[in-house]
Amino acid sequence: MNRFLGKLALMGGVAVIGFAPPSQAQGTGSSQSAARADTPNVTHIIVTAQRRQERLEDVPSSIVAVSAETIERAGVVNIQQIGSIAPGVQVNQAGGATQPSIRGITSLTNQVGFENNVALYIDGFYAPDMIALNSDLGNIADVQVLKGPQGTLYGRNATGGAILISTLAPSKTYTGKAEISYGSYDTLTTSAYISGPLTDWLRFGLAGYLRKTDGYLDFAEPTRSGNAAPIKQQSIRSKVQADLASNFTATLGFNYGLSSDPRGNLFTPRDHITPATALLPRATDPMEMSYNYRTANRAKVYEGTLKLEWNTDIGTLTSYSGYARRNSRQDFDTDGTYADIASSENSYREDTYQQTLDYAINAINGLDLVVGASYYNDHTRSTPPLHQTTYGPNRAFSFYVDSDLRTEAFAFYADGTIHLSDALSLSLGGRYSDETKKIEMVGTGALATLLPLTVRRASFDKFTPRASLRYEIAPRTNVYASYSQGFRSGTFPVAVGAPSLVIPVRPETITSYEIGFKTAQSFFRFDAAAFYYRDKDQFISLTSQICTSPTNCTFTSVLGNAPKAKVYGLEAQLSATPIDGLNIRAGASYLHARFGDFPNAVGTGLNTTTNTNVLNQTQDWSNKQLPRAPDFSGNVGIDYEMALAGGTLLTAVNANYTDSFVIQNLSLYGPLAGPELAGKQRYRQKAYTLVNAQITWTDPSEHLYIGAYARNLTDKRYRLTYNGNSRGDYSTPAWPREIGVKVGYRF
Repeated sequence: MNRFLGKLALMGGVAVIGFAPPSQAQGTGSSQSAARADTPNVTHIIVTAQRRQERLEDVPSSIVAVSAETIERAGVVNIQQIGSIAPGVQVNQAGGATQPSIRGITSLTNQVGFENNVALYIDGFYAPDMIALNSDLGNIADVQVLKGPQGTLYGRNATGGAILISTLAPSKTYTGKAEISYGSYDTLTTSAYISGPLTDWLRFGLAGYLRKTDGYLDFAEPTRSGNAAPIKQQSIRSKVQADLASNFTATLGFNYGLSSDPRGNLFTPRDHITPATALLPRATDPMEMSYNYRTANRAKVYEGTLKLEWNTDIGTLTSYSGYARRNSRQDFDTDGTYADIASSENSYREDTYQQTLDYAINAINGLDLVVGASYYNDHTRSTPPLHQTTYGPNRAFSFYVDSDLRTEAFAFYADGTIHLSDALSLSLGGRYSDETKKIEMVGTGALATLLPLTVRRASFDKFTPRASLRYEIAPRTNVYASYSQGFRSGTFPVAVGAPSLVIPVRPETITSYEIGFKTAQSFFRFDAAAFYYRDKDQFISLTSQICTSPTNCTFTSVLGNAPKAKVYGLEAQLSATPIDGLNIRAGASYLHARFGDFPNAVGTGLNTTTNTNVLNQTQDWSNKQLPRAPDFSGNVGIDYEMALAGGTLLTAVNANYTDSFVIQNLSLYGPLAGPELAGKQRYRQKAYTLVNAQITWTDPSEHLYIGAYARNLTDKRYRLTYNGNSRGDYSTPAWPREIGVKVGYRF
């Protein structure tokens, strides 16, 4: 009853308080978007969801658009925390991979070389890998979360939606900022940015970011001591922008990023452990871990980009050319104890080239048209020590998988909005995608005979349309209805133990229907949407074992497709600035995301007689909740600025509630757990609420500021990962309470 009342109160709050303050949230284009008004006291938020700059309320789809200032005031540090300010969004980890979920559509596979079904674009460039997503938000101008399948304009593997991140663009006047903070667990964060003109036609921007922390997890003594999962985030982003002609601009960028966060690769068994495992030296405190081989989840990215913009007589022609090299390494002790039983080492290199060409045409009376094409080429392959699984004392037995995955993809798209009258507009669009995958894989070592050189090739193609109708019922107030489809290309696994497992999964497809309402008034904004999805062939990863003896076993992922799923729900978000200096924001989401008929799923059950796990158990997942799809979630944030000591004092609080949900593993307790538990999903996170708060004073010159912050203020304990294997159930706790101070200078 208390939980129900809490939900009811939060949903009621959405009707009177808001999500993103109009004075702060700004849309994103290729450069920083400045808030502007064409009518008194009404602020514009400019977004690029249709690959052209438009007011947020005029776009017939669900979008969350927040500025860097809103992100900072909510206490959001990285992509994983975006859900705390975006209703209907979850970002979780599965092993070393970071996997977003929008309205219950998410990835259920976490191998290197796999792309999420929520696409990430940074400054217009597609970021394909799951590991590099585990990065902090440094040098951010703004973020847009596009909900629903983006099958036309941002349609590469975007069945769930897309996240568009814009970083700060070079400025025509000198500007800069430097900040340092120190907090719990010896966490040191530094960031700096400077931008300005080099000549009257040439300008630059340079940003650096570093966060180092010992982390909150320790080794279990007396076998080992110290920090079990230290974290390091580092990035450098540089841009040079040149006006090559009065109507022609070029932006050259170089980016470097490092993410090292091993928390998703910790396997210490906690519950339902086998009698043999119970005798092994291991951690028992939930904030302690045990392993005797290196645990790592590390990714480096080197990227060069070139963006060209040519303003012609009929519209703007934009070219995006990018090349990136990503090196990743994942090492983990798969038994999670201090015994010398099993471990895994994975090292990969990924080279990605992408080219996109857009033409936004505005010279046709009554028609806004975007036509474009893209080319994508990716080469992901294992590097020494390859994909190595070892088991036995002193790694006596080893199995190596050398894999090479190549992807080549083309896409052509067109999208137009026809203005049938001053109030009514019709949007129609479509995208044709064609993709080819080739995999080469060979195994060496103890199980070499199980995987001889295997070569496979597969091609996938799909046309995905969209249509929407928008009607302006009053100034800055619109209703809309939309239909769209999305497509996620099929692919191959990159590390399996037999040729029979080197088979492609079928493409995932989704069909979406949505109706919505948006309004932007003098001191508040409000939007709401209802949606219905039919999702088919979502990728799914199941765990299997390869054994040379009853005691020498290693785990491998078996890929497949889930059957149909049905998703529907309601969302609302509202922002208000009732008085100067006070911003109140809120959002809420109700979501029903369930599988259809799925009687032959394979999961990890529980035998209550022995209190141990049962692997590869046939289970019926029909009508079970999709992962990362809580039935209800919501957020409320308040910030207030007041004069103090000649300067200004900012206080900000953000709270977000998440209902119970499945983090990663969809398994049921199963038939050996008794009738009361048999049909229940095992690896669920209970409902929780997180609260972030901060206070910052800025001096009268508005240059120097000092502050203090608290994240997870109430010290709520919840899980980052939750899974199980033959040794027992294991999980990694998420961040406990963090408290820190900061000081900065801007000009």
